[in-house]
Amino acid sequence: MIIHIGIDDTDSPNGMCTTYLGALLYRELSRLADPIDLPRLIRLNPNIPYKTRGNGAVAMTFKAEDGVVPRIKDIVLFYVSQLADFEHENTNPGVVFLEGEVPEKLREFSLKALREHVTIEEAEKTAREVGAEYFKFKLGRGIIGSLAAIGYPLESFTYELLAYREQENWGTPRRVNEESVFLADMWAYPFSYDNVDPYKRVVLITPHGKDPVLAGIRGVDKAKVLQVFEMVEFEEPVAFYQLYKTNQNTDDHLVQKKIGELKLYDSAVVRGRVAGPYWEKGRHVFFELEDETGKIRVAAFEPTKKFRNWVRKLLPGDEIIAAGGVKEHDGVLTLNLEKFYPVRLVPKIEHRKPKCPRCGGTMKSKGDYLKCKRCGYKMPKKLIPVEVPRDLEKKIYEVPPDARKHLSRPLVLPGGEDKLVELSEQPSG
Repeated sequence: MIIHIGIDDTDSPNGMCTTYLGALLYRELSRLADPIDLPRLIRLNPNIPYKTRGNGAVAMTFKAEDGVVPRIKDIVLFYVSQLADFEHENTNPGVVFLEGEVPEKLREFSLKALREHVTIEEAEKTAREVGAEYFKFKLGRGIIGSLAAIGYPLESFTYELLAYREQENWGTPRRVNEESVFLADMWAYPFSYDNVDPYKRVVLITPHGKDPVLAGIRGVDKAKVLQVFEMVEFEEPVAFYQLYKTNQNTDDHLVQKKIGELKLYDSAVVRGRVAGPYWEKGRHVFFELEDETGKIRVAAFEPTKKFRNWVRKLLPGDEIIAAGGVKEHDGVLTLNLEKFYPVRLVPKIEHRKPKCPRCGGTMKSKGDYLKCKRCGYKMPKKLIPVEVPRDLEKKIYEVPPDARKHLSRPLVLPGGEDKLVELSEQPSG
């Protein structure tokens, strides 16, 4: 018998990690049944406000003897009941079991959970329709992710190796030799990526919370990911590690939409015109984007750092393609910018003072007239419009690695530009 297991929402900002629980279960259940492929780490809608951290669920599939299946279910439920952080109000675990083939209806539900807002009631209804068995702890919101992780059509995927800490080290600063991470990254890049931010000279593989994860190493090449792990010098014991197959860095969350179709919590790619000059508030940079269906505010938030400089170079009338997640900011629906592509740029005009018609000297502004610095010649103040080069190129601009969402595909990987370029080749509305 084929049995699929989904687990979600067992962690909290105070500790624990669903991948840690999943890794323990994968090791334990592999003693009883034959695993079919690696366990899966499935990231769902990154814009949902009640997610605990990365909104990631875990799923795994085994081929088991019929008589072993009840024991497998008991072990899973026992581990969740013992290890989930039930004390935190936002931790509402859910466990789902599905026997046999994954139906198409469940795949459709998974993609909806990735790209839209899904309720617990919708998840329960879908589970009943596909014959899945589900268990709710507290509110049981985790059944949404658990069900979606089982049904997710992982056609495009990457890998992440997660190394875990000894329990006595949880909550203490992680001890990893930073220079070894830079050297390993230099060797493996781009097959393993986002290990460091080369511009800020900071290591990215180590999280900062109280959870059990010591390091996470990503890549598109399974062997390279494992070799990076071996090259990194850990200065504290590694309890164990697990390699996951994941939808991280696939851009699967992005859907092409018109601006008027955007809803709260969507992840979308839109094409439009910059409607006016940018403005800043609290180190965040904002502008408005419009098409024939409507207008939306777009933001490059402070954590995106130098990415904001490219946004500041946009001018009213520029036609761009923008990708990001839709959230509310200060009560206004806002597209949180992940990357953008200038399709068509308007001319940039600067108004400059003319040269002195008498001697060719530099003219100086004197209120409503101009005066030559060299010969003193005076003339009415009339500036000359001059077209100057734009500082933006026709290429995709993306946020830096430490500000990148789990699902956003970096441009260094094949396909990182596909969804934006595809839309750029369509006629503008």
